[in-house]
Amino acid sequence: MSEGSDRQPAVVASLHTRIVDDQNLQAALLRVAQAGCQLLANCEAASITIIERGRPTTVSSTSDAAIVVDRAQYDANDGPCLSAAREERLIGIDDITDEQHWTSFRDAALGQGLLASLSLPLFLGGGTQGGLNIYGNKPGAFSDDDERIATAFAAQASVVVANAQAYWTAFDATHNLSIALESRAVIEQAKGVLIARHGYSDDEAFAELRHRSQAANRKLREVAVDLVEQARRESQP
Repeated sequence: MSEGSDRQPAVVASLHTRIVDDQNLQAALLRVAQAGCQLLANCEAASITIIERGRPTTVSSTSDAAIVVDRAQYDANDGPCLSAAREERLIGIDDITDEQHWTSFRDAALGQGLLASLSLPLFLGGGTQGGLNIYGNKPGAFSDDDERIATAFAAQASVVVANAQAYWTAFDATHNLSIALESRAVIEQAKGVLIARHGYSDDEAFAELRHRSQAANRKLREVAVDLVEQARRESQP
């Protein structure tokens, strides 16, 4: 059994338990790509492709080289990483120099000094497709054992990626709701200031805030914050 196979359970367990430690979804997915690369001795670069509504995007990458190779495949709408994700199968290329089918992929990879690749599907559900892309810098970089390790890791990483997406989507929604509620609260306070000062109706106070926002080319919330702060300062003895 290889060293990578021995380390895999601990690596996957670490990914599962640290989703909430990351700063955002991109950071969480970067750790998945890094972990996949670290399991294979000859991995030079790794990336994760997500396909939503038919549009592929590299959501994390351990190096710019992987991004360049991924983008060449997206531009051509074809390549091993896209085929692996769409067809849900592993695609291994021992020597990219000999690749005759995916020429855009080949040229981009050779330009980055990448000579072998493994492309593995991620099973994310909900109509979203994904792939783990692993690149090596020499022909025959990945053995049959490497393929087995990578396949097992990709299956576990699929759960981690799906959970990370769900967690950060919910986090962003909650954060945005919190901001919206805070904005609504300060706008209501600013309307109250205008009503108290000028005897405006509720609608007139909001119209005045909107007018000031447009005249100053500033967000409505920023104008409201300034007005409330000004009223607070004026009320202090």
